Order: sequence, then structure tokens, then C-alpha cells
Amino acid sequence: MSWLVCLFAFGMLYLLKKKWKKWRKWWVVAIFAAIGACSFANTNLGAWVAGLLRGLLGIPAGWIGVSAALLAALAVLICIPLVVYGFWHDRKADKPELIGLIMLPLLVIIASGPVAANGAGLVDAVTHFGTSGLSYLVAGGH
Repeated sequence: MSWLVCLFAFGMLYLLKKKWKKWRKWWVVAIFAAIGACSFANTNLGAWVAGLLRGLLGIPAGWIGVSAALLAALAVLICIPLVVYGFWHDRKADKPELIGLIMLPLLVIIASGPVAANGAGLVDAVTHFGTSGLSYLVAGGH
């Protein structure tokens, strides 16, 4: 089901960019990007991409003598305020904010400690929200 939610959310982002420009508000784009990214991170391909990202983070982490998980946790703690400030400052969904928002669930998978535990709970909650919402739309909620 995570694949369907991922495809739906990223499909909506594509439609917002190409067809429905008047509906392209920063908060609508942020919601679909967050749901799509969390759903992608919940798939096997997302876990594989997170593994590649862990390998890439392992290179600079090895230079300074720390683990890739610690570097990912630090990246999450730095990325969250930057993404929030980027959206809030100019009220636009620019590429750096979207890239940061899409990378956050993958970084949470890699991270360790309380960042990973609490972040994984948040990613699961967003994924289940998207799954429940899509099921409601398809089934015609009763």
C-alpha cells in the first residue's frame, strides 16, 4: 500500500506543477511531498536507497571517526529547522526545501539514538495517515 500512496502523492505533485498551478500553494506541496517521501521510505526501494545513502555518509564519517548513523542524526537535526525556515520564510516550495523534506525520512532510517526512534514513529504515522486517507478515498468512506 505504501507504493500506491507514494505514487499518488508524487503524481499529485506532478499535476500541481504542470496542470493545477493555481492550487500550488506551499503548504499543499509540502503535505504531498511529506506523505510521498514517508511512503517511499517505507518501501523496499526506499530502504535500499537509504542503504546507499548510509554508504555515502560513511565516507565522511570515516574521515572524522564517527558512524554514519551519528552523521545522519546530525543531518536530521540540522535539516529540520532549515526546511521549516525555508517554507515559512518565503512561503514558497522551492527545490532546496523539497529536497530536504524528501531526504528527511531516508535520513531518519539511517540515524541512531532518540532521533531515529522518534523520527521513525513520525514517518510511520505520516505513512499510515496517507494510507488511511487513500483507502478512504477509494472505498468511499462510510
